[in-house]
Amino acid sequence: MGILQVKNKAPEQTLRDIYAHWLKAKRVSALLVPAVSSLGVATPVLISDPDKISQVSPFLPVMSVNGASIVAAIAAKGVPDTKVAAVLRPCELRAVVELIKLQQVSRENIVLIGMDCPGTYKPGQGIGSGSTSDLTSTFLSAQDGYLKDERLRAACQMCEFPTPLFADLSIGFLGMNPKESLYVDAANEEGESLLEGVDMIPIEAVPDERRNYINRFIEVRQRVAADKIAEFDRIGLGAENLVRYFANCLNCHNCMKVCPVCYCRECFFESDVWERDLEEQIRIVSRKGLNRMPAGTLLFHLTRMNHMMTSCVQCGVCEDSCPAGIGLSVLFKKVSRNAQAEFGYLSGRSLDEPLPLTTFREDEFRHLGEE
Repeated sequence: MGILQVKNKAPEQTLRDIYAHWLKAKRVSALLVPAVSSLGVATPVLISDPDKISQVSPFLPVMSVNGASIVAAIAAKGVPDTKVAAVLRPCELRAVVELIKLQQVSRENIVLIGMDCPGTYKPGQGIGSGSTSDLTSTFLSAQDGYLKDERLRAACQMCEFPTPLFADLSIGFLGMNPKESLYVDAANEEGESLLEGVDMIPIEAVPDERRNYINRFIEVRQRVAADKIAEFDRIGLGAENLVRYFANCLNCHNCMKVCPVCYCRECFFESDVWERDLEEQIRIVSRKGLNRMPAGTLLFHLTRMNHMMTSCVQCGVCEDSCPAGIGLSVLFKKVSRNAQAEFGYLSGRSLDEPLPLTTFREDEFRHLGEE
């Protein structure tokens, strides 16, 4: 690990120069990295031309899509002699790790570059006025404000993972003065090779200021998450309350389509099983006399929850994409965290940690059965 010296008090340009060097030196074939288009749209881009590196914004605090979905779309199958450096936030990295274990991403083609993330905004917040650099610069310097910023996405306000759990190379600014220096940490030879030739000061341990900042950050976020889950429990627990919680669902399946770890190529809920002609609809409604339309929304959510809870990384893009404004972030935070805790598992923490439902231990869940 080390301290990267920031040039001219410009952390974003410092990283752009490093990324451009990687491309010029052919250390990677391309980079997947946040950017803002000429129209002011925040979105990940895949870039191979170092002359266009000025268009990327590695610290951009806007999340339009979980980048793991892009990684899965471009690197599902292995290709010889090709490396893409994916610059991702902690929740995006966790999703990629899950997808690698689910055999949806070719690990050999991806170098994971992890960035600190204290939270992100929805697209359109602060973007569109031509002040992208100002937004990023202000955001990087506002380290006392992240924990009070209610404009952050709902999932981000509960996120207790501001630093990467898994990455080949981590780049951090939390607890640092990002206009002076950045924290870098290579986890393996892949990460170390990218740091060759980079002007940095080696260190033996995480700086105290950064460690203390992150510990305090996590404590606050854990309290916020506990409070929001308690509020959900008050209004959402119980069959009737849960029906009411999902009452406004439009059955659009947006939450499923944007989920980075919802990977099934063929989905039961989009199969012809749900295609019913008028005769069948009348037969079904005749049983109760009245049937909610569109039908099957609660079954969809409960089935999806059961399907995703052990790999959910609580990124919250499901809630962002819900036109009905259903509070999916806190619900999935509660359910996935509890489910993963039962298995002693944390999604995206390690490639060596087997998926809970692919393993069997004779001594697990005895309290539910024999004992």
